[in-house]
Amino acid sequence: MCGIAGICGAPDEDALTRAVRRLAHRGPDGDGVWIDPRREVGLAHTRLAVIDLPGGAQPIFNEDGSVAVVFNGEIYNYVELRADLIARGHTFTTQTDTEVLVHLYEEHGDNLLAQLRGMFALAIWDRNRSRLLLARDRLGVKPLYYAEIGSRLMFASEIKGLLALGIAPLTIDDQALSDYLTFGHVPAPATIYNEIRTLPPGCRLVADRPAGPRVERYWSLPCGPCDEISTEQAVERVETVLDEAVRIRLRADVPVGVFLSGGIDSGLITAYAARHAGRSITTLAAGFEDEMFDERPLARLVAERYGTDHHEIVVRPDPERVLPRIVAAYDQPYADSSAIPSYCLSELARRHLKVVLNGDGGDEALAGYRRYVASWAADRLGPLAGIAGRGLWCLADKTLPDPGGFRTSYAFVRRLIRGLALPEPRRILAWGNDGLDESAKRRLTGRQAGWLDRCQPTWQRVADLLANGSTLPTNVDRQMWVDAQTLLPDDLLIKMDIATMAHGLEARSPLLDHVLFETVARFPACVKLNSPTTKPILRALAERYLPAEVAHAPKRGFEVPLVRWLEGELRPLRNDLLLHPTGLIAERFDASALADLVRSQSPDRARWARQVWTLMMLGQWDRQRTEGMS
Repeated sequence: MCGIAGICGAPDEDALTRAVRRLAHRGPDGDGVWIDPRREVGLAHTRLAVIDLPGGAQPIFNEDGSVAVVFNGEIYNYVELRADLIARGHTFTTQTDTEVLVHLYEEHGDNLLAQLRGMFALAIWDRNRSRLLLARDRLGVKPLYYAEIGSRLMFASEIKGLLALGIAPLTIDDQALSDYLTFGHVPAPATIYNEIRTLPPGCRLVADRPAGPRVERYWSLPCGPCDEISTEQAVERVETVLDEAVRIRLRADVPVGVFLSGGIDSGLITAYAARHAGRSITTLAAGFEDEMFDERPLARLVAERYGTDHHEIVVRPDPERVLPRIVAAYDQPYADSSAIPSYCLSELARRHLKVVLNGDGGDEALAGYRRYVASWAADRLGPLAGIAGRGLWCLADKTLPDPGGFRTSYAFVRRLIRGLALPEPRRILAWGNDGLDESAKRRLTGRQAGWLDRCQPTWQRVADLLANGSTLPTNVDRQMWVDAQTLLPDDLLIKMDIATMAHGLEARSPLLDHVLFETVARFPACVKLNSPTTKPILRALAERYLPAEVAHAPKRGFEVPLVRWLEGELRPLRNDLLLHPTGLIAERFDASALADLVRSQSPDRARWARQVWTLMMLGQWDRQRTEGMS
């Protein structure tokens, strides 16, 4: 696990050294800068030593030095790949998974990516062809950003690494800003800056002459046809793939532990890890003093069953103190408030471990969100869904009170009815998102809406994704397809990568194994979700391996008391950021509309808090960005 950066075309060693320093948190165990003798390319790397501790310095080269690689991530099937390459006559000088990449490239060229089972962002320089290959793993676990400045191509693991390479001036991408207000993050391939792009998951970027840089997709999540399979067969198939995914993710030359949340996803990861570790594994459970958000008692039951070396951490974030650190870590506006406990937990976990497994991906792969239940209901209603929804929503909107929160059953039913009345792209946003919709954005920008007039409505992005998955037969399939392209890589995986790597901690996610995603994607919707109960396949496995209290516990998010913070200790900062007369917020939003939002006494305080938080994080990001430029 590492940080990488590079310049293709007139590399600047001083700039690469600056990038290494800015990315040092990703790899505190070593670093290096290499310039190609012909000065066509420069590569930089910071190392978190996990495999072959003394021998993994990068770049790593092939036998004659004509192929060089820098790499961030882990190739979990490197043992099998290495053995095959040795049998084919390749000579290795290290025991690292990184060295596998250069020899695979010699054998397969760009098609080496099809051989990899892992998480990765990589750069391969082919000296004989004066050719740079960048690539990102299939689901987007590891990030990679790039910029084209004249004839030079620059790239880095984080935006701050790119900025250290000297990209200027920077301008705000209006569409990215509009999408951020709805999603709470900037969706790929955009960033908040017009000049910087994100390499999308499952894509490679090839830079050679005279063609110039081009982005190509090498993998897509399957969208049909479905396998003929029963629920019982599906459970067995998932267990086989997941068990293997856990086993190969235990490969390391340092101890590997598990983030144990108290939910069934991380509980199952713990069960399979205990089976394969051959020793007592370390588990870490995070809790809060507020019992409503505390899952430590459930995590403790799993730890006791499998005899783990269990540690409990009480997360007591000081929001005003940690907020600037969060904003600095994420480099662009990011409003997922669960980043705060994730960041704090990672900081504490690094005292015990260097590598942790977690349960990320279970909800997206195996139908764990209530919005999938809403889609399941829409499938049951069939053609009547739109007619019934419009009539019911017209009645409900006039007669029923606003919900008091986002996660209550009443709020869910209300969202379900509202969504049925909407076209599918807007329905998917309404069911899965609590951000600012188009009308809310218009209300808050008011007379300052000129920039918003230049943007497409955010639901158009969802419509475009649905067009690519147009062969998917059900609402459930399409909702899961959209989440796998948006929420998963652009929010949840970025959150975990930045939160852990900010502290030199490596997170591995067996449920994000691409073989598992491909397997489940081919299941019919009636197998992935066959009742109003979410995640039936994983629940069936949980009944085999986890205590009943865990297997049947309701889902909880990794949340913070946002309403209390915004009405209490963060109130002065809230008002300062939203009502300050200068800065990006003042330039893009209407002052009176912002004042109304701050004073709002809406009964749906959770939704109010989400909207205020989204604007606050934008304001805090802008303030820190501006101060950094001065």
